Parts: sequence; C-alpha cells; structure tokens
Amino acid sequence: MKNWYKDLEKRYADFPAEIQILNMVSDLQKATNLAYLYKDSVNNHLYRALILLDYIIRDKKWRHKLSELLRLREAIASLIFFEKPFGSISQIIKAALLLEPAAYKKICIPQK
Repeated sequence: MKNWYKDLEKRYADFPAEIQILNMVSDLQKATNLAYLYKDSVNNHLYRALILLDYIIRDKKWRHKLSELLRLREAIASLIFFEKPFGSISQIIKAALLLEPAAYKKICIPQK
C-alpha cells in the first residue's frame, strides 16, 4: 500500500484533534463521492483514511479513545476487504465525527 501522507507522519500529532479527524473524514467523503464512478479511487481514499487514522492512533492525545479508534479502523477496513462491511461509509463518517465534538459541530451542526 502506497503511503500518500508519508510527509505528514512526523507532524500529524501537532495538529489539533478536530483537524486530524476532519482530514480523515475528508478522505472517507471522497470515497463516497467516487463510489459509483471509480472503484479503484474509492479504495485508494479508504486506504488514505486508514493511514491518517493510524497517525491518530499513535498520537498520545487520543489514548483515552484508543478502543473506539481501533473499532473505527476495523470498520473502515471492512469496507475494503469484506463483502458485507460493518457499516456504510456515511455511518462510519458519523462515528468518526462523534469522536471529536469540535469536528462534529463543524460538519453536522449548522452555523449561524
């Protein structure tokens, strides 16, 4: 698997938690947008989301949510490898956003 984000690896822990989650969700959303046109691109974006999630898992500020992050990783991987994934991409996106309240507010709650 190619690591598209290799240059981010060392500095990803410096990003705020909400930005980390929103970057990962961005790749999941791109996979959703490409689902009907380019199957290879869908998997590429799912792999990219996994790479970013691995960086999040390694970040010490997420230690208290490690089990949830690992479940999220398993759910994303199920989209790639299983015939019947654990959930849809939209369900996985919502679960990811719920891990970080600031990210959830930016995406799911309309701004006034």
